[in-house]
Amino acid sequence: MKFLSIACIAATMALISCKDGGKEVASAPFCSDTTCLTEPMKFESEAPGKPFVRISYKDCQIDSIHWEKGGMGVIKDIIFSEFIPNVVKPSKQFLTCSIIDGKYAWVKFNDCATGRGYLLKLPFEKTGTTAKFTSAINNFDPKFKVEEGLVAYYDNTFIYVEDMTTGQIAKQLLTDQGVTDMDYDNVHRLIDSVNITKANIYAKLNVDKKK
Repeated sequence: MKFLSIACIAATMALISCKDGGKEVASAPFCSDTTCLTEPMKFESEAPGKPFVRISYKDCQIDSIHWEKGGMGVIKDIIFSEFIPNVVKPSKQFLTCSIIDGKYAWVKFNDCATGRGYLLKLPFEKTGTTAKFTSAINNFDPKFKVEEGLVAYYDNTFIYVEDMTTGQIAKQLLTDQGVTDMDYDNVHRLIDSVNITKANIYAKLNVDKKK
């Protein structure tokens, strides 16, 4: 699988969009544990500066995210609703945070109502850029297999795979024409299943009533 430059990430983010009206959602909740999250979740690392991420909740939704790295002057916060306007109610069951070499953190979660996947890349360096992906292919979904150390997301043209450690990106074309009727709140309308490794990107798609 040929990896592309990390510079591709900016273009990728520009292509990803949210669909608000007329959406088709999953018929059943994605999470088996729908307990309302109220207490903050903190993820820590023993890397130099002991970087950590703290996620706070309000009304069962993510309210804010704070991350910092001691001794480096890096203290950052985001108000979640300003960063991602979608209504997202995750569960502890399907939310993880991986801190990579004290350089950045990957926060991965799915919305319990729709199953829609999300990814956040939070830098622990002053010059780093916070990135968001609102159409993530997370392996919380039993039909999505993504090798450890990789994250994946998609738009109406490609599936993208990023190496969490190196930042290298590979992509796989979905169809020759692109997909015009996207519903990111119902990923299985388009992507039935995936098996993604460092060697291959395999996807079973539902396009024009064909697999």
